[in-house]
Amino acid sequence: MNSPSVSPSSHSLHTLYQQHHHWLVQLLRRKLGNIEQATDLAQDTFVRIIAANQYQEIREPRAYLTTVSSRLIAHHFRRHALEQAYLDALASHPEITSPSPETVALVVEALAAISRVLDGLPRPYA
Repeated sequence: MNSPSVSPSSHSLHTLYQQHHHWLVQLLRRKLGNIEQATDLAQDTFVRIIAANQYQEIREPRAYLTTVSSRLIAHHFRRHALEQAYLDALASHPEITSPSPETVALVVEALAAISRVLDGLPRPYA
């Protein structure tokens, strides 16, 4: 029986988290090879689900969690590749012209935003 302070939607979210969080962390750990990243991306997956406010409608929780987390993994690796390319480009410049850590962070964030926008554009047909 639900307690009066717990709404049905928060109960279903709690149940989803309780029943599948450990499984998701293990899945992500196998994919990433790093428990800390796996834990972070599992949390990000649940945050994304909460933001979408669709957790009451999930019929196949593990399939849904896998899809959301796979997209986050792709975003993670894309962002890492962009950041590494930018840092490699910076390394080829003299140290005197190197930007501050704050500027580097802002540029990496801007590159990630541009990448998300470009990913959202329709693909040209060949």
